[in-house]
Amino acid sequence: MRKNRILYLAVMSTVLGCGLWGGRRLALLITVLLAVLLAVSAAGLYLSARGMTVSLQGKHSCYSGQELRLCIRLRRPAFCFVGSVSMKLLCENYVFSTEEETLYVMEPGRGRLSEYDVYADTADCGERVFRIEEMQCSDLLGLFHAKIPVKEELRCVVYPYDAQIYVSLRRQIMREQIGEIYDAKRSGTDVSEVFGLREYREGDPLQSIHWKLSGKLKQVIVREFGRPVNYQTLILLAPALRYGERKVSAKAVNGVLDLGVSFSHALVNQNIPHYAGYLLGEEICCMPVDSVQSYETVRNRLMNFAIPENGDRVLLSFLNQQLYKEYTKIVYVSGAVDETAARSLFTQADLMILQAVDGPSGHLIDRDGYEVISISTEKIRSMEHVIPL
Repeated sequence: MRKNRILYLAVMSTVLGCGLWGGRRLALLITVLLAVLLAVSAAGLYLSARGMTVSLQGKHSCYSGQELRLCIRLRRPAFCFVGSVSMKLLCENYVFSTEEETLYVMEPGRGRLSEYDVYADTADCGERVFRIEEMQCSDLLGLFHAKIPVKEELRCVVYPYDAQIYVSLRRQIMREQIGEIYDAKRSGTDVSEVFGLREYREGDPLQSIHWKLSGKLKQVIVREFGRPVNYQTLILLAPALRYGERKVSAKAVNGVLDLGVSFSHALVNQNIPHYAGYLLGEEICCMPVDSVQSYETVRNRLMNFAIPENGDRVLLSFLNQQLYKEYTKIVYVSGAVDETAARSLFTQADLMILQAVDGPSGHLIDRDGYEVISISTEKIRSMEHVIPL
């Protein structure tokens, strides 16, 4: 626009100079016409801009990787003296706490209503807000511009990819009747299930003393009884761009959300009630998932929270809150693992780690006993996966 103004001013000055020095009235007349044209263009832009409106339309939800088309509708008055329209489209992602800005320059069509299709990147999942807060119009000569405030907003949720995951059950995950399953890692008083022997400590009930063995060993030995429990499964999600000093890619973060949400969906499809947990602020938020409706509620909440800066905080907060006492099976879904915290958790509950990695897939059992199933981000969406539980 600055170049156009300099060029137009140079033309007017040249014509005016020729008229003054050459004494030609035609040159002076052309100069007057150029000045009038300048005023008409500026006035036309001002009047046209007051009658222009813009709207933003599109789908309100899609899956990661799917096409997301947005339609920008530009309505102008019957008599329009606008050469081009430019606007900035802001996109805010709640999960990744990012904000992107894209500039679009459009030429109004012949009709009063013009539509322009733009396509948003859906590689990263999460709830997004698309905003147009201002548009700028230029006159036909490209010499003036007018800013028009706009308040147009569109919310869209990009859900994690629903990967093809099937759960292979090693045993019945949930029991409704108390007393059918006993947890060896939790002490109880049911004498029908004995999981260990140890020396007597003050406060132990007398009925737990193993009198025959105590007589043989010349010291008081007590039985450790199992506590009847419902076998509760928790999917603990820890999506983050950093775990301690280790950094992972945004693709791995999306892979963590893909695996966690898809694994929960697979359990729902197999009628297995469970819980889903994530770090909200400084505490772990755990929600029950026992139906399609509750699964969708949890999925929507996951798309509206900001991932933690450090993924290791999830496991540490879980241990500090001692939530492992409420669950029997913990499925920890992350992009990296704090081995020290994992070993500590494994001593308290049955732990399995489901990991999204940029490298090759793998399945191993740590020397301390917990399982680590690594799935490549390249294969999460392209292959079927059978995960034992």
